[in-house]
Amino acid sequence: MNVVTRFGEIEIEEKSCIHLKDGLVGIPQAKRFCLLSHREDSPFLWLQCLDEPALSLAVINPMDFFNDYEFDLQDADVEALELTSAEDAVVLTTVTVDEERRVTTNLLGPIVVNRRTLAAKQVVLSSENYSPRHLLFQLKRQPEGAAKEAGSRAA
Repeated sequence: MNVVTRFGEIEIEEKSCIHLKDGLVGIPQAKRFCLLSHREDSPFLWLQCLDEPALSLAVINPMDFFNDYEFDLQDADVEALELTSAEDAVVLTTVTVDEERRVTTNLLGPIVVNRRTLAAKQVVLSSENYSPRHLLFQLKRQPEGAAKEAGSRAA
């Protein structure tokens, strides 16, 4: 199937669609997604909504940044996702950049995907160790005029 997205028109195989039966927190109507690479060498991916093509969320595998990140799924979530082993679970967290150019990820609301069935669910953890805005890093601001100067050198 072809889908027009903010990245242009892309072709997606239906069998590679991730299905979030309950949608995402705050976006319950968004149920079908696919994963797109940001760049070949990047840990960032795009969770592209197929129901609302203008919606795409930057996501990461949080273990790439926080090797001690772990949580227990509730039995109801394990059952809903039809997980038979921990190896079947792929964990993604959304990434945002705030007005201060801080790049954060939502460790409190991970998206768990069953790699075999592609059934997925966003779970809300009750942990004091994690935050919905856990800092990944801070982007540096360019000094005033630096962008203009770089642009004139490129011309």
